[in-house]
Amino acid sequence: MLYLPYAALLASVVSTMSTPQVQNKHLKLDFSVLRGDSRSSATQDGYAKVVGGDNYTTLYIANKKNYYSSTLKIGSNGNQNSVLVDTGSSDLWIMASDVSCFIQFRSSKRSIEDFPVFAHHHLREFESDGSTPTEKIAKRAYNATSFASSTPAATPWQWSANPSVCTSLGSFNTADSGSFKVNTTAPDFYVEYGDGSYASGIWGTDYVAVGGLNVSDVSIAIANKTSSEVGVLGIGLTWLEVTSIFNDTQPAYTYENFPVRLKSTGVINKVAYSLYLNDTNASSGTVLFGAVDHAKYSGQLQTVPIINTRPQIRKNPIAFYVGLDSVTLGDSKQNISIANDTLYALLDSGTTLTYLPYTYVDAIAASLNGKVTNSEFYEVSCKYNTSSAFVTYNLSGVQINAPLSDLILSNEKGTKCYLGLVSSTSGRPVAILGDSFLRHAYVVYNLEDYEISLAPVKYSNSENIEAISSTVPSAVKAPGYSSTSFPSFISTHPLISTTPLSTAGLKSSAESKAYYFAKSLLIGIVGVSLIFVL
Repeated sequence: MLYLPYAALLASVVSTMSTPQVQNKHLKLDFSVLRGDSRSSATQDGYAKVVGGDNYTTLYIANKKNYYSSTLKIGSNGNQNSVLVDTGSSDLWIMASDVSCFIQFRSSKRSIEDFPVFAHHHLREFESDGSTPTEKIAKRAYNATSFASSTPAATPWQWSANPSVCTSLGSFNTADSGSFKVNTTAPDFYVEYGDGSYASGIWGTDYVAVGGLNVSDVSIAIANKTSSEVGVLGIGLTWLEVTSIFNDTQPAYTYENFPVRLKSTGVINKVAYSLYLNDTNASSGTVLFGAVDHAKYSGQLQTVPIINTRPQIRKNPIAFYVGLDSVTLGDSKQNISIANDTLYALLDSGTTLTYLPYTYVDAIAASLNGKVTNSEFYEVSCKYNTSSAFVTYNLSGVQINAPLSDLILSNEKGTKCYLGLVSSTSGRPVAILGDSFLRHAYVVYNLEDYEISLAPVKYSNSENIEAISSTVPSAVKAPGYSSTSFPSFISTHPLISTTPLSTAGLKSSAESKAYYFAKSLLIGIVGVSLIFVL
């Protein structure tokens, strides 16, 4: 359901933050960053935290989702719509002016992971019967059978509401737009999210105005029934479009989504964009379509392939998976090798936290003298909030350092601290690198060639923008571009260094309950005043 303070906040921030600029074959779109458990509860100051009593029995993670909000104008009538910019989906949908709106009960203690529900969705990799309570809280909920009908059955968890609840952030009146065309050959539009919210309607084409630019004949889904409160601008790969993922009545197909349409209309030369999330305190970021901003990264952009994790099902990748070859923990004086198993790693800008196999999380927690709680969170010293230590992710040879302080969550009172990593016991070789990783990388998504270029981020207000023509400017192939291989399952124990570092040795611990893991004190960690944001 829509909370009015949220609507007022979103309306105010998008008016100031989404002023795109179009020039020299690129389109710059600023967005505001909101955080929360759901789209309706997200705010600009909704930082992730551990919520619950001091007895460790009811702990859960609050505000673990990120939302990027911007504004579009639709049709010849220029109806203004606030939408969520989403790299994890691929369709643009907005509210019809006469939408049938439903309010849906949502518990703040459930996972509200707002990605489309697909039978083979990438985050199903983190599901297993052996999931820890932490994982059960954080993972997405699924109901693949709900796609059988575009008109969901009534449930005691939702009820009819005034249409203004769903249209306060914008809607579109198709009858008032002389340029709107219904797509009579397309199946009905339907999408459902992990929290049970959904949208259904029709497909059509019309102008989409981004700042002063009008893009013609953009495919748009118009929702005439929904339990959501804001539309979505999906800018992911075309193979993740709802028309491609499932279709009971017609063969699956792809269409020109917004990034592809930008190229076909000549706005950009390449179906590619750069993502800059800004620093951990920032409330805004930028998507730069068709170009790279060289002022926003340090060192060399290095290119890695996007991995097709389901080649037996799909010809091309559907999500932004890359190879994660190793993880280390250290500072200027020492390094601890956490693991050297190669994993599929999903770059997920919509997820606040980082998801890793349980052996990795156990090893990192052990190195911090973490104490497992009854809720299976790891309590760690609050000194790591201001630690100079960092976690290094090796992506096919590209080294990205993420501050350890970004992985520390406090409780509501600020008296206890916990390791903000979500673990999986499934044994599948999968990781999810969310906001706590991506804020420390400048990422260029090349959707046309199925490649991603990365470099350590540089937080800067300066600009040095260069359009992408055939290849990403100044980028080189990463050392491990062609050499990545993936296991079917990860090893039972991560490959951890057993050499003592400084005066702290690695040792086994009984505190891990059924798990064996190594423990090491990080020494030489000096207090640096870093504010952590997840």
